[in-house]
Amino acid sequence: MDELDAAVCGTHEGARYWCNKRDNPGAVMSSMLWVLTLYSDIVVVYVAVVGGWGIYNVPLYFFLSFMALISQLKTMFTNPGAVPRHAQPLIRASESGIPETICGRCDAYKPPRSHHCRICNRCIVRMDHHCPWMNNCIGANNQKHFMLFLLYTIVEAVYALALIATNYSNGATYPSAACSGLVAALLAVSIATLMFVATMMYNQIYAIVTGIGTIDRMRKRGPKGNFAPVPWVDVFGVDPWPMYLLPTDVKYRDFHRVMGYKVATWEISPGPIAPPNDMADPPPAKPAPPPAAPPAPPSPAAADPTPPATPAPPSPSNVSVAPSTAPAGGDEDPRAAEDPEDPAAVV
Repeated sequence: MDELDAAVCGTHEGARYWCNKRDNPGAVMSSMLWVLTLYSDIVVVYVAVVGGWGIYNVPLYFFLSFMALISQLKTMFTNPGAVPRHAQPLIRASESGIPETICGRCDAYKPPRSHHCRICNRCIVRMDHHCPWMNNCIGANNQKHFMLFLLYTIVEAVYALALIATNYSNGATYPSAACSGLVAALLAVSIATLMFVATMMYNQIYAIVTGIGTIDRMRKRGPKGNFAPVPWVDVFGVDPWPMYLLPTDVKYRDFHRVMGYKVATWEISPGPIAPPNDMADPPPAKPAPPPAAPPAPPSPAAADPTPPATPAPPSPSNVSVAPSTAPAGGDEDPRAAEDPEDPAAVV
């Protein structure tokens, strides 16, 4: 069962679903994120019910929490851009003089601006960092979902702070000490969340505008490296701009260019792949074509329109009559035993 689970879910090449099971602290921190979000939902509902805030704030706050959590799940379970072992450099990259790099851990081609994650144990295209709150790497293929999570979390934290600040400015008091304690805890969580998430959003925008990710910036790789601004379509895809606000799969105009590599099997024209000989059923035998009819022999009349000359009967003096061996009274013709197809046998 464990082998089947490892084959279906994991970060290794060939896994059906992307799921990081190697980072236990990341699993704990991603669970804490859910606990804090649900705690804020409970506080908003409780305060709205006891009369501290308007009840209309509940569905709006729930919508922001829902979108943030869905974006977090999408970031966690999306392949961030792992490089397959059979990846090959693009022709345009070789012609432009970009050096070909081989990863010392994967022993495979490493596209430009890629890094090897020791937790995922894969090379990730345009890797920004490994986020324990997402329990996954942030790369070219899930950067959109991560930025949506940051966006909805920022709006959610600002919304909670606005509710608390409005009550404080109006001089409203909460009905009980327990309610005041819950609101005070929500205030602390919202401030800490806003400061941290806003910093992460700044890092993502900086990485897109300059092309220098968090890892490259920490390693002090400046403009001397192979960096260029990342087009927005390489992050959010070619969908209409309203789809940018939804955590849907990214559709690229040129997948190879965005990822920086190609796979040899993708260059072959699509078609069914024959299974191995030991697994495939023998193909049905094709019926042999009917043999071609032999050409009809030309008729003697068509071959030679002139009729052959009739030989003259032999002279009676030169004919020797052999005695008949047929029994008396017999009616058998000795010529009937000869081949009737032989033209010389019948006169």
